[in-house]
Amino acid sequence: MFKLELMRHSLILKEYTLTDGAILMIGRHSANDIVLRDISVSRHHATIEGKGRKLLIFDHRSKNGTTVNDIRVQSAQLHHGDIVKIGKDHIIRVAALPTKKKESTITVEHDPKVSPLKKPKL
Repeated sequence: MFKLELMRHSLILKEYTLTDGAILMIGRHSANDIVLRDISVSRHHATIEGKGRKLLIFDHRSKNGTTVNDIRVQSAQLHHGDIVKIGKDHIIRVAALPTKKKESTITVEHDPKVSPLKKPKL
């Protein structure tokens, strides 16, 4: 599971949590999940997808491109700490959330052949 922080000028605008199978569409058009009112962002700019334990980003041939850690990409796998830049002013900071540990249960069967513990005399 991943947490995405949408930022502009060091201000966190919104946080998103992505699980396996989740898709976030990013762009200027109101049909997107993340709508960025910025002329430097294309109408259908990019998509971020959660696939298992992977987080992927796909640029949709946007005019100003998408960068991950200052490298322009068409697609990339995102990792904890990555910085995605969309347009001129919008940044998405990626954080991997810790997975929940499964709890274990220990089951013990009583063996009648073994004598039970003796209670201490008071």
